[in-house]
Amino acid sequence: MPEMPAVLANTLMPWFAKPSHITRVETLAPRLRRVRFEGESLRGVVHEPGQEVEFRVSETAFRHYTPSMMDPVTGAMEVVFFLHGQGPGSAWASALQPGDTADILGPGGRLGVDEEAPAHVFLGDETCLGLFQAMIRALPSPLRLLGAIEVEPGAEDWLERVGVPLTAVTREHGQPRGEALRAWLGRNVLPGATCYLAGHAGSIVTLRQELLERHGVSRRSVRSKAYWADGKRGL
Repeated sequence: MPEMPAVLANTLMPWFAKPSHITRVETLAPRLRRVRFEGESLRGVVHEPGQEVEFRVSETAFRHYTPSMMDPVTGAMEVVFFLHGQGPGSAWASALQPGDTADILGPGGRLGVDEEAPAHVFLGDETCLGLFQAMIRALPSPLRLLGAIEVEPGAEDWLERVGVPLTAVTREHGQPRGEALRAWLGRNVLPGATCYLAGHAGSIVTLRQELLERHGVSRRSVRSKAYWADGKRGL
């Protein structure tokens, strides 16, 4: 639901949205914010790590984000926002301050942890930091875990700032998106793993093909969720 006429949104939101207020905003990096939402409507909400929620970010625009944490006991939720700076979602997330209110739709979605897998591989970009943090927290222990997140030069410490125990790989200037992840994948193998691909749609296509054709990973062992694509808004 990336777009909806304002009149229809005004009619539906009071019926379906969960009201919340913002209690904390952390600037983890110039384009990275962690925001905490709290509200009685979030108490008791059933949420599986990897599921999304949806926010109304303008009169007509809605955007999906994945909570990095949701606590149904206290009615708290946190989201790590990567600010692309190119649309209404980034503008809305950039302006959030403690004391603001926000209506939340969801959660929903099918991307989740494979609890039966003997090992796990996570591959994505900056938009996946909160997603991967939530999913890794939910993995049974002990576990075999590998993964990488592709970032711009200078953002290699973002994973540590968020608390994601994966490897940062740098996307050099002019390099196609996903190429740094493809190169990392060629150096790292974890037999029997379930692989989670998220973020840039084109990179997911490339990495899925690499896993199926060169690493012998079965289709049922690859789970994916595209968050954005070149030239498109509101995935």
